[in-house]
Amino acid sequence: MGNCLTISLQLAGLPADAILEVRLPVEWEGLRHDELLEWVFPPDEEGQSVVQESFDLEENPDLPEIYESFLVVIEQSRYGLCRLVLSERPCSDTTAVENQDFCAGNDGIIGTRKVSLLLTPVYDALEYAEEQGFNAGEPDLLEWLQSCAAIYFLDRHEVPFPAPESLDDGHGLKQVTERVLNLGMAGHSEDGDGSVITAEGRRFIGRLLAETEAYIDRYDIFKDVVWDNEIGQALFGTGHGDDLRVETFIAEAVDPVRAVFLLRLYDGTLDEYREDWENLVVSRDFFNRVLEPVVDRSVTPADLLDEIVDQGLSLLEDARQLEAERESNARIARRIGGIPDGLPE
Repeated sequence: MGNCLTISLQLAGLPADAILEVRLPVEWEGLRHDELLEWVFPPDEEGQSVVQESFDLEENPDLPEIYESFLVVIEQSRYGLCRLVLSERPCSDTTAVENQDFCAGNDGIIGTRKVSLLLTPVYDALEYAEEQGFNAGEPDLLEWLQSCAAIYFLDRHEVPFPAPESLDDGHGLKQVTERVLNLGMAGHSEDGDGSVITAEGRRFIGRLLAETEAYIDRYDIFKDVVWDNEIGQALFGTGHGDDLRVETFIAEAVDPVRAVFLLRLYDGTLDEYREDWENLVVSRDFFNRVLEPVVDRSVTPADLLDEIVDQGLSLLEDARQLEAERESNARIARRIGGIPDGLPE
């Protein structure tokens, strides 16, 4: 292509050899970061197809899969689910990039220049929740998350709460433990060396458990979805589909932060953090990690998502009706056979 700027793009989390190389003609002088990404990853499928048609699949047959991985992150960025950070990486003949611009300079580009860039998505679920008005239905989202986590560690792992008087007034853990104690969900053990769940704490846990199981019953079908364009139907449970639960929560007016957090409690995600719980329960970064599925997810067009949700809920309703019919038929058969309800056949 003669004089050009060659840009190698890498995505954090992919193997080091998963590289997209873009060659820009000298006419693209002064290209900025956002312009580069828009050019390489256009928002429309037609534009994306044009880019993919230029791939040299003989040299690298994995380019379509690499490109799709980039597209997922770019789409997340467009929807405000993450922030993209581009950082320059050293290569043998890298040209300096100043002021975050891809600039050829006033004299144009002489010879072939190379710039290697790493694209890193940064996810902040709590910031996203604040922007979108997701507060788990609680007066203070972070306080609710902290209280739930503290109760979880106490109930599941029997970790003792530190005595509030042993902590400085400004210590975040003191505020968390005092809040749980004042709500009557936990108390000090009789010997004073430990902490115990109270009856109110048990009721609180029971309510959360019932709520979580309701989410599982209604929405677990959407954790593995493939849309088949040829037949116009959603395929569920294939083992290689997308997790559309968060999108479905939002479509169904269920607070995704609350639902995701309760599901993460339910599946034991927090168990690996037991040893450092006192530091983590006051850490915003910790809850961002736990809540990352709220933002690190697929983005489905609204009309397609509506169709998928309708099909999934319809399947669930059909399954419930079939199960109800089976139970009714079984009861009738038992009565005919003279077997009272509640006794084995």
